[in-house]
Amino acid sequence: MKKAFLILVILIKTSIAQYDLSYYLYRGIENAPTLKEIRNSESLNKLQSELNYAQNSALQVYLSANYFFAPFFNNNGKILSTNPDPKAIGYDVGVTNGGLYSAQINVEKNIFNGGLSTALERQIEIQQQQLSFNSILEQKNIKKQITVQYLTAYQSLLFYQLSKDILDNISAQLKITGALVEKGFLKAQDYLLLKIEVQNQQISLSENLQKYKNDLFQLNSFCGIKDTQLVFIDSVQIQMNKSKPRFDFLEKYRIDSMITSNQQELFESKYQPQVKLFFNTGLNATEINEIQRKFGLSAGIDFQMPIFDGGQRDLTRQQVLVSINSIDNYKKFESNNIENELQTTISNIKLLQHNLDNIKNQLNDYNELINISVKQVNSGNLSMIEYLTVIKNYFELKKNKIEKEITLQMEANNYNYWIE
Repeated sequence: MKKAFLILVILIKTSIAQYDLSYYLYRGIENAPTLKEIRNSESLNKLQSELNYAQNSALQVYLSANYFFAPFFNNNGKILSTNPDPKAIGYDVGVTNGGLYSAQINVEKNIFNGGLSTALERQIEIQQQQLSFNSILEQKNIKKQITVQYLTAYQSLLFYQLSKDILDNISAQLKITGALVEKGFLKAQDYLLLKIEVQNQQISLSENLQKYKNDLFQLNSFCGIKDTQLVFIDSVQIQMNKSKPRFDFLEKYRIDSMITSNQQELFESKYQPQVKLFFNTGLNATEINEIQRKFGLSAGIDFQMPIFDGGQRDLTRQQVLVSINSIDNYKKFESNNIENELQTTISNIKLLQHNLDNIKNQLNDYNELINISVKQVNSGNLSMIEYLTVIKNYFELKKNKIEKEITLQMEANNYNYWIE
């Protein structure tokens, strides 16, 4: 029995502990469709590499068959001929080549394609770098978004707990006040004022609980979690990271420049010599007579090399330089924005830390004030309205402290986003 109880306690603790920030980050990254799409794109990229080789470098074997009909008229009764009568009417044999029957197996092999294969492989490598960058950046964005929503939900939970504390505090005072009213030490209106405030806090408690539920379900949506049960997430403390190497957001522009240069590389591959070996065997005849003897084979080399294209290569090179210049301008602009974002975040963190120190000092003073106020209201030396004002100000200050603590953690999360 004791062993079963211990197992139950462990299971309960495990169930509670899983609802922390790391749990939601794991589920969010695991379920993110954008990351799955990037992984699929990486698989497609590998297949494209194999396809590029198959299209441009691998041996090509195909079957071809042709039937060409070019009749002659006034040709001594012969409709088809490779040596028509001078008075015959029909296409010139030199034009038609006397082609009539063909069924061949053809084999082709590029032995030099002007660096096209190299340029295509370079394209695949750049695309792979781009996908890797996008994957890391998307994970950072998901982590930041989920952390912000987690902190938002946790703040709502703290507000709910604060409302419960207010309600418990005032409810306890209501019992004391009721007893003092019965003994004639306090007025009935004091009791009614406190009772009305209890009812107001009960409404506030219900609203804060609903707000927490909404934020929790929104967190589940961000993480792709299909779960509508109410759970209470764990506390969280986002620390500013300083030891990790900084992620290079500007890597995007380096990759963009490489993509632009690679496009020019692909374009210029056509200016290099193109050499192809070919071989075919099969039937190739111009007349059906003795067609069984028309089986043979042939082989050769196809060579191509452009000489002049009106200056297209030079013009496209100039276009590439202009495009890369635009990319560099965006890079400099983004670099300044990142530095400004970091400096703003650091400034906000310092101000929040300073304000939190002041609020903590004020709360210490308020604790003493509340102890004094409780004694005074119970002795009839302080009105219930004044007492409620003190209580409300105290809990409003605690609410302000929660807001600033959560804002501080959000700023730390923002700082980590840029610095990690």
